[in-house]
Amino acid sequence: MNTGLPVETAPAPPAGPGPAWLAWVGALVATALAFVSAVWEAFLTPLALHWSSGGHAHSVRVPVALLLAIAGNAALAWFTHSVTGKPLAVLAPFAAWTVPIVLAASKRAEGDAILTANNWVALVTMLAGPVSFAVTAYWLTMRSLRRPA
Repeated sequence: MNTGLPVETAPAPPAGPGPAWLAWVGALVATALAFVSAVWEAFLTPLALHWSSGGHAHSVRVPVALLLAIAGNAALAWFTHSVTGKPLAVLAPFAAWTVPIVLAASKRAEGDAILTANNWVALVTMLAGPVSFAVTAYWLTMRSLRRPA
């Protein structure tokens, strides 16, 4: 039914990233979140469920840190790329995530380490975290190259 009144349409969303200051703020937020998430993931790696049955103690590691590293790092890479529009901007949150993880795996003067070699969750998290950044950055780069100009 045509009423003769003009129909208003919603404006199209912007095609690219916003102003430059917004890109910088977004990159800083992603970098800070990467640092904080790495610290949380490092301290979540020893998480385990303990129970006893039949007079025997049992435990199983819960890979919460691993899941957070995979999903969180992919989300951080996507957020950084979409806010800045630059594929290499993903290196900032990657570096901010890597520094606390490497420091947590290093032994202190007392011999203490947060991420130990006898913890499979810690080892796989240290491997899967950077791989998650790399795979997401690669996918975003290839997707942006295929997009028509």
